This record gives sequence, C-alpha cells and structure tokens, in this order.
Amino acid sequence: MKLSIIIPLYNNENTLGRCLESVLSQDIDDCEIIIVDDGSTDNSGFLADEWERNDKRISVIHKQNGGPSEAKNYGLDVVKGEYVTFVDSDDELAPDTLKPLIEMLEIHADFDIVEYSVLQHAGYYDECFLNVGNHVYHNCMDWLADNGCNHCWMWNKIFKNELFVNLRFPIQKRRFEDMWMIGEILRRNPVIATTSQGAYKYYWNPNGLMASMDSYSELIKAQMDIVQKHGINIRDRRWHKLYMDMYNIQLYVYIQSGEILIPSLKVVPHTYGGFQGLVKSLALDLLGLKCSCKLFKMFFYHVKKGK
Repeated sequence: MKLSIIIPLYNNENTLGRCLESVLSQDIDDCEIIIVDDGSTDNSGFLADEWERNDKRISVIHKQNGGPSEAKNYGLDVVKGEYVTFVDSDDELAPDTLKPLIEMLEIHADFDIVEYSVLQHAGYYDECFLNVGNHVYHNCMDWLADNGCNHCWMWNKIFKNELFVNLRFPIQKRRFEDMWMIGEILRRNPVIATTSQGAYKYYWNPNGLMASMDSYSELIKAQMDIVQKHGINIRDRRWHKLYMDMYNIQLYVYIQSGEILIPSLKVVPHTYGGFQGLVKSLALDLLGLKCSCKLFKMFFYHVKKGK
C-alpha cells in the first residue's frame, strides 16, 4: 500500500460528500481512505458507510466521541500505507494534488515530509492562498524559522509512515493537537520539502474549535511548547519573526483575559507584516510587552466604541 489517507469525521454530513469526491478524484489507486467517525450525532456515520459500500478503497471506523486526537490515533493504528496524510471532513483537495507529491517522495528517498500549499478560508471574502514555495530543509529548525510555525498543520503534508512509530496524538488536547504532533515529529529530525504543486482547500468553520476567542491563548501555549521543546532562543534575531507572530496573538489574549503568556522581549523594529507590523514592533521596542498590550487594548475598545 502506497498511501493512507485519514479523515476524522464528526457531524459533517453536509460537507463529507464534497470532501470525499475531491479525495477519490485524485489519480491514485494504491491507497486506502480511512474515515474515523468520532461518534457523530447527525447522519455523517450513515453517509460514510454508504461511501464505503461504493468504493473498496474506503473503510469506516465508528467509535464513541473522544475528540480529534483520538480519532486520528484510531486511524494511525490501522494504516497500511508507506505514506500517511490527513484530510479534515469539511475540507477538500485540489485536483491533481496527491500523485505528483507521492512521485516526489519516491524520487527523493531522503524526503520524510512533503508540505504543499493551502487555499485558506476557501469561499469566504478573505480567501487567500498560502504558497509554501519550493524548498528543501535538511535542518527542520530552518523550516520552523522560515515561518513553519505558522502552518504546523497535519493536513497539508504527506508523511513517511515511519515517523509515527511509537508516536500518537495527545488525547487530552482538543485544540492544536497538530502543532503538538508536529513538534514531536520535528524531534526526529525529518527532511522537509515544500512545494507549490497542488493545494489543500481549507474551509473556515465559524462553529469550529478554532472560532472562539479562547483558542488564541491555547495557540500561544502550543507555540511556546514548541519553543521550549526545541530549545529555541527567541532572543536570537533569527526567531524574531516567530516572536512577532506570537506577539500579535498575545495582543488579543490580553484584550480577552489580561494574561501575558509570552516572555518580554525587545526586537529590532522591522516591517514584520507591513506597516502594521512596523508599528507593533516599534511599540514593543519603546514601551515593552505589557505597556504595548495595554495600549493596544485601549485602542481596540476605542475603535469598537466608535462603530
């Protein structure tokens, strides 16, 4: 078996069809599609069984609800493929995505992970395309420093199955389990290749786990976990972009809860994220972390009040 595709499923009866159509239309016969129904309370499980009856590549696992980590683990426990990838049941793959990536992995035996581009917020007004470009990172820390921490997702990557030996998702995590897993995989020093070939179509779910404000604090904690796990010195200028990304999230966490979750650090003012990034880095440099958070909170409520 060449490729195993794991699709966690929970209450996505309205999107499962288009998801599976996009996966089945990929020009790969030597693959298995493992749908893990995580105790859906709508017709998702029934629809998955219908798809299984109509295509021998599909197998369905039904289980009690345990969250996305447990669902992915169920899939990993039964995969037979040399390579593994994940697709969320409300997302899609662009046509002709997987076959060229598998061919790339077969040609370059040293590649452990291939990451491909993402159409973010597909169908929404703020739809945008994340092109990861064509690069090879023999040092996975170079991938992290080159903005990798902002796309620590499992679903726009194909992995060698061997990376998951004695490694599973933490079932206690219901958010950002992908970031935790990527952090653990990076401990195995994989060679990561990125490519502009193909695309993963990510559909924003306004009712999903990522849509609530308290997800911001959990995101920072997940990022800090990677920083600590890999001994990253964020005072090193190489990591200032990562720090500014965390700082942007920290501003919204402070608005919500008044919490400070990242260490205080002065960075060289730079246009991280254009003009707004320059203003934020200047405020951080001149005022420090806590005062700049307070200033942003005052500005936020002033703008909100004026609407």
